[in-house]
Amino acid sequence: MNVRILNLNFYLSLKLIVFLAAPVLLNSCDVINPAEPVPAYIKLDSSSFETSYVDEGSNLNSFVDGWIYVDGNYLGTYEYPFTIPVIGEGQHKISVRAGILKNGISGSRAAYPKTSTFDTIVNLQPNQINIINPTVKYLDGIVFAQMEDFDDGSLTLVPTGTNSATLNITSANDPNALEGNSGHVVMDITHPDFEFASANAFYLPISTESYVELNYKCTQEFSLGVFVTTISGVVQSSVLNLRPTSTWKKVYVNLNEGEAIFNNAIEYKIYLKSRLTQGSSSADIYLDNLKVLY
Repeated sequence: MNVRILNLNFYLSLKLIVFLAAPVLLNSCDVINPAEPVPAYIKLDSSSFETSYVDEGSNLNSFVDGWIYVDGNYLGTYEYPFTIPVIGEGQHKISVRAGILKNGISGSRAAYPKTSTFDTIVNLQPNQINIINPTVKYLDGIVFAQMEDFDDGSLTLVPTGTNSATLNITSANDPNALEGNSGHVVMDITHPDFEFASANAFYLPISTESYVELNYKCTQEFSLGVFVTTISGVVQSSVLNLRPTSTWKKVYVNLNEGEAIFNNAIEYKIYLKSRLTQGSSSADIYLDNLKVLY
């Protein structure tokens, strides 16, 4: 009998201890698993590009990504358009860099090193969507070694000795033209070879990345490369092949990664080249906004 009474008292005491300890245990769980912060959001549809047309040429671009930084810390790279969460409240600095596909390769994404970073201050609040419309420009000090927009009636590209095709300037009402006038290469059975190069040679540095920008549309593949003049002579180096496309595209070609920059180079020329595909009777290549810059 005494044993039963003792067991009952122990049971009642244990229940009382558990009851009293329950709030403490629940509070401890809150410490271990605190409530997650509610994020704010930033929304970007694209990056705009601003240029001085006379000095820097067209503002047509192919910025595919936004590289996002919050208070100087890299948050991530996102393909346009996008809406992403950001943890934090109050005033924060949001920075955006314009992203490209280097050499037109989807697996080679990069923040374009020739353009500025867009900065803005955003008041972040939980569950609030903040729309950002970034505008970037070319960096100060960018050197344009060659520009060709096909709009002034003259050409900075000339045929080489192996060329037999023609490079014409389209009229403003040509449905295939991109902006005003464009370049139009016509190849056929009697004129199967196309090779045009820079009319004037130029310098490209070793220590700074050099890029070629080009808008194009073509029914046949063509290549872009450089003629490099060295003490030993002229070297022809192909950098990139551009595939047929029925719509206008823009490519950013990194010459340094294309093994086109030589330590012993004296001067350079850009060339564009193609040969009529066997079995084809004709081919067309449209060009616009050629820029060589560093």
